Amino acid sequence: MRKLSLTMALLLALGLAAQQPERKPKTPAGPQEEFRLRVAVEIVTAPLVVRDARGEYIYDLTRSEIQILDNGVPQQITNFELAEQPISLVILLDTSQTVKPLLDRLRQSGILFTSYIMGQFGEAAVVTFDSEVMLRQEFTSDVDEITKAVARIQPGGNETRLADALDLAVNLLLARSQDRRPVIVAVSEPRNNGSAIPIGEPLRLAQLAGISIYTVALSRVQADLLRRPEDTPVRDSPYPPGVFPSPPLPGQPETPSTEAQRQYARVDLGRAIEALVRTTQGSVKGNVLEVYAQGTGGLSYRPFSRGTFEQAINLIGQDLHNQYLVSYRPSNRSQRGFHRIQIRVSRRGVSIRTRPGYYVGPPQ
Repeated sequence: MRKLSLTMALLLALGLAAQQPERKPKTPAGPQEEFRLRVAVEIVTAPLVVRDARGEYIYDLTRSEIQILDNGVPQQITNFELAEQPISLVILLDTSQTVKPLLDRLRQSGILFTSYIMGQFGEAAVVTFDSEVMLRQEFTSDVDEITKAVARIQPGGNETRLADALDLAVNLLLARSQDRRPVIVAVSEPRNNGSAIPIGEPLRLAQLAGISIYTVALSRVQADLLRRPEDTPVRDSPYPPGVFPSPPLPGQPETPSTEAQRQYARVDLGRAIEALVRTTQGSVKGNVLEVYAQGTGGLSYRPFSRGTFEQAINLIGQDLHNQYLVSYRPSNRSQRGFHRIQIRVSRRGVSIRTRPGYYVGPPQ
């Protein structure tokens, strides 16, 4: 289990949430405002997913088979275990007008989160976001309350304040017990529009706090296909209806089915991730959901139907309940800048996934 601190006071001292600036939801931070973090990171925890050549999870990996490097420097592993701690989950649901035709599907998804991700001893909170970010259900282990909160969601404004919603989710998780594993699942159109929080700030905080972000992209194309004639399509996305934000698979026309195949392909977004946490501002070219997910060791999916949406939530649950947690005390923790995490496994024929790193010091 991540061992960042024993109390919230120590958490502040370690720089995982310390001295955050006062936030005004409707007023963007000025360019000269400093992102205040004390950065004496003591313990770093990285999720580790290991699969064999057939794609099956590996459960018998030993500590002696792995090596972890921080900026190329070998580190002493302080803890290595299969992740069995109960989960604290924040469910983020996009309720903007752009995806209004898809909300019926989302209203029925509460049971998927509780069945596939929470587990027997987990807890969850529900947050919706559009032109407003709202906490719809505080943390609870009551499956019925979570399901009802999701079922009651309604469409809101035209904005998609993804960064603001993630910022709220991160801060909610920072207040939870350190004996739980913090997870965010964001179901959203792949864009950020109207947020007051700089787009890189929640990613940076999530990396420091060991929070895993998983994302499920809502398709604007499918929303437009389902939109009733009397509903005027919202035109505030940079991608017009029928145009996909990613290039098509080689030699194939772009369709919902070919687009869905890309959910399993990993794209190297390392430079984009590092740039975002280095500055906490700037823009993301491509799918911002993939940046948030890959930047914290999570996964990003793009389902196009009810069946594939359920499959995406199921796969997220499998990933969370079949991973290792590796902790270490950085020997170079006073070094400022981006710390790249690398994990090497001596066993042959395996594939591994972890988070790319974390950033120490105030952003540039």
